[in-house]
Amino acid sequence: MVPAIELLARAEELARTVPTWADLSNALFDPNSGLLARALPTREARAAFVQTEEYRQIRQLVTQAVGRSGLVPGGTPTGGGSLVVPLPPAVRTTLEKEAAAEGVGLAQWMLTKLSLPAGAAR
Repeated sequence: MVPAIELLARAEELARTVPTWADLSNALFDPNSGLLARALPTREARAAFVQTEEYRQIRQLVTQAVGRSGLVPGGTPTGGGSLVVPLPPAVRTTLEKEAAAEGVGLAQWMLTKLSLPAGAAR
């Protein structure tokens, strides 16, 4: 497993070199070739990493990239942009608490969880 500080350094380098936030997100979170999938091969390693300060800083890099490049064609959904998923109240409450702990809204938190390699968001 690659140390968290090294992953952050690699993510910062990617953030300086990719043209858009979508490219950065793909480079970091693609489940097959993304930096995190390659560096954290097990579900346990990914789950532990998402609890670190380095992970929070990596998420901030993506947010900053959105601010720099804006939403670009191909970087936003083209199929309508919304997905309605019924959630049991307990699941929604848990997700809202997680989002609040991360300092983001529920929609952003769900996007974060959905963009992680399978199993990393648990």
